[in-house]
Amino acid sequence: MIKIKDYHSYYNPKNGMYYVDKSYQESYKRKKKKTIREKGKLVEFDYENGSNPISPLVPGPGGLPLPQNVATVRLNEVKAGNVVYLNGLFHINNDNTTAPQDLRVSIHKGSTPTEGNLIYRKVIEIDVAQNIHDDVTEVSVQYVDDNFRSDQTNVTYILTATQANTGLFLLNPITFTAMEIKGPF
Repeated sequence: MIKIKDYHSYYNPKNGMYYVDKSYQESYKRKKKKTIREKGKLVEFDYENGSNPISPLVPGPGGLPLPQNVATVRLNEVKAGNVVYLNGLFHINNDNTTAPQDLRVSIHKGSTPTEGNLIYRKVIEIDVAQNIHDDVTEVSVQYVDDNFRSDQTNVTYILTATQANTGLFLLNPITFTAMEIKGPF
């Protein structure tokens, strides 16, 4: 087997010979390694953990009634070509004893949650509250925002929880994180 490597060659008109410049190949390898290593690197990180007065995770009634802004994170500057990985975790308690409830979980990009800046939504059915207290549900969300065609500053994400009826309550523990990861991908 013959391996052909990338070499930069040049012609010397004085003696009519072609020469191979090995330093070109070495500098090309160094540049290539550097770009591969930097891609996928964590650039910036922000998080918010739940705080009081939200009830801790215990069986039975309790928590903050919905709708709620669960958590907010902000990145100072996101470069074009990078992506932002969002990860959220919180708990919901259904105190409605007659029917399951639909929980709507959303992520908004902007300083106030509106339909115009909605980037993620899912609907989860939360079980009916019964005597066995199995109605507390862990809710997790993950999303990658890859819509950065130009540099942006003060990029804010808001994790929200809403319901169609009544009876759902927000519980701790709560965590919402945003990680800017170097691209392009």
